[in-house]
Amino acid sequence: MIAALAGCNPASTGGTETLSVACSQTEDFCEGMVSAFTEATGVPATYLGLGSGEVIARLQSNQGSGPEFDVWAGGQSEKHLVAEELGFIEPYASPEAEDLDSEYVDSEGAWAGFYTDSLAFCVNTTGLADSGLETPSSWDDLTDPSYKDTVLLPNPHSVGTGYMAIWTQMVLNDGDENATMSYFKDLDENILQYSESAANATLMVGRGEADVAIALDSDCATAKQSGMSDLETIYPDEGTGFEVGAVSVLSGTENTALAQQFYDWVLTTDAQDLYPDFNSNAAPVNPGAKLGEGVPDQSQVNQVEWDAAEAADAEEGLLSRYTDDVQS
Repeated sequence: MIAALAGCNPASTGGTETLSVACSQTEDFCEGMVSAFTEATGVPATYLGLGSGEVIARLQSNQGSGPEFDVWAGGQSEKHLVAEELGFIEPYASPEAEDLDSEYVDSEGAWAGFYTDSLAFCVNTTGLADSGLETPSSWDDLTDPSYKDTVLLPNPHSVGTGYMAIWTQMVLNDGDENATMSYFKDLDENILQYSESAANATLMVGRGEADVAIALDSDCATAKQSGMSDLETIYPDEGTGFEVGAVSVLSGTENTALAQQFYDWVLTTDAQDLYPDFNSNAAPVNPGAKLGEGVPDQSQVNQVEWDAAEAADAEEGLLSRYTDDVQS
């Protein structure tokens, strides 16, 4: 019964005593997390897997017709801030967030983090060797003409990982939009495909359909553990961006208490110790949770300074410029 509840698409409109979750993570993670919540609490729950950009689009399209979801789990914290600016987030200060580092909690209660991972290059070492290419070690390497039609980038308009790449370049270029767009115009010459899923991009590289994916290190690790042994995770020399996967209560729901209960639960050690059971290599943020075998140690990654609020405020303008300067 639990598996059936977790695996179906949400149909509740609030007040039904069934929690409806918008989930921006891999299918295994979403199903495992929602099933485990039901098992731990007895609360029936459903989910729909959507990219973070898709969640916001869905919330916008359903305005005025009643909330489709009660809580949003997964996706970059800056995307949750975009949703808050649009009026879709109900602030909540969870008691389970008190022990989290400040970078994992929004000071205004819009979101709290429950996992983290970093942007990296997921490369197929055999494919690169067969193509006579060196393994890229820097962001600049990816713009070399020798990598033409070998690189995958998640679509920045619909996949949060794609926008992470844009904001990473903004940080590396000291906020210079012109330099950032110039970089992506050069990179565009080497893009084989703008994928609609960050995780699928790593699988394509693992199957040899491309040589390099700009991806999350956790997704690359998961693909390698699944048997794609040619994969290797490379962190660019200049530094890289990272995400805090967030949870937030959605406004307008009649199931606020259930949404808060889920929010509290995903922040706990008990929940975050389960990540390996969900086929996930995302790193837990609860200081008492265990780092699973093979999970990238985020403390060892050269991460750029990351201001989620600043990234959220700049998103609309940067994506508009990206459309005009890169994709036109």
